[in-house]
Amino acid sequence: MNILYYIPFMGQDMGGVRQYAVTLLKMLSKDAENTYYVFHESNDPEVMAVLESNPQLKLVKAKPDKEDVWTIYWKKIKRRLLPYYSKVFVTHPEKDPIDKICEKYQIDIIHCPYQYLAQSKTAKSICTMHDVQELHFPQYFTPDDRAYRATYYLKYINNADKIIVSYQHIKNDIIKYFYTAPEKITVCLLDMGNLWFDKYTNDDIEPLDTLGIDYKFVLYPANTWEHKNHQKLMEALLLLKEQGLTDIKLVCSGHQTPYFEAQIKPFIDKYGLNSQVNFVGVVDEKLLYSLYKTCLGVVVPTIYEAGSFPLVESILLDIPVICSGVTSLPETIGDSNFVFDPMDALAISNKLQQLWNDETFRERSMENNKKQAGRLRNTNALNTVKTLYSSINALN
Repeated sequence: MNILYYIPFMGQDMGGVRQYAVTLLKMLSKDAENTYYVFHESNDPEVMAVLESNPQLKLVKAKPDKEDVWTIYWKKIKRRLLPYYSKVFVTHPEKDPIDKICEKYQIDIIHCPYQYLAQSKTAKSICTMHDVQELHFPQYFTPDDRAYRATYYLKYINNADKIIVSYQHIKNDIIKYFYTAPEKITVCLLDMGNLWFDKYTNDDIEPLDTLGIDYKFVLYPANTWEHKNHQKLMEALLLLKEQGLTDIKLVCSGHQTPYFEAQIKPFIDKYGLNSQVNFVGVVDEKLLYSLYKTCLGVVVPTIYEAGSFPLVESILLDIPVICSGVTSLPETIGDSNFVFDPMDALAISNKLQQLWNDETFRERSMENNKKQAGRLRNTNALNTVKTLYSSINALN
């Protein structure tokens, strides 16, 4: 089969969705039975690195190379002549670019690894639904965002031949809220055996002085979207400060959204938490690896997450980690001793204090990591996806 892997644009601000798309692409590169065409703008260095190291994956540019001046000139002439030309000759509407690609490369299936559906008249289609968070926390979305998601997610779900989700709770939501037949949805957690950090070793750990970090710290790597719950984490730090525990330091990496400037930063300034917390923004992969390997532990206080890459990364890197008890996180970490209520600042502060002060607690966390790592690295995802492709191709 010929598969069109549809990822026109990628960027760091896409967070976990980007990581999912790249991880899935790496996994598909191991499939010797199907041929993959990757529809991409060439703007993401990690995507391009996967393509360069796997020549069987063929790049189809989302935007063509710059046209020469004569091509541009001829197109202008054709546009001017079209009203006269159409009176004499029968004209046909221009083909959709996706239809052209599917026809050129004889595409059987279009696979879009994020919440969008690319369609063609000649190919079957798959989309990945990562979450329907707006139905659980509508206050985090503008009315326009909610209207868009309600309209287009319904369209994508109805029009897709198959839907992939990573966790059962997402499948349950789609069945419940979109009245979707269960057999249309496949639950497939990706193998976590080929993530971005696997190419690094301890020899690659860099000093953090460029970030102004020369102290012991707990790490939270996440974009500052409201549901990532940085605000409640700041409240937990304030509780610790009021108890005189100002030695606990927090470093937060990731894209800083408008919510950071509007809510998080003013809270930090108001309560004098600047000496305890450091937001370093987006860092490159090697620095992020260095943050993970240098920190005392990781905290993941999110209040909604289809699946948490920071949690998975911490487990696979064998970093002590504590997390919130929502959606798939308790199942991922596999031990309630390292779980807290993300809406309870006191509960977060207690776990933070335990992570910071209790070496035995950290050792137990790392022992738990070893138990969970094997399960996460071997989910048989490639066979699940290949079976799904075959089932779709057999549809009338």
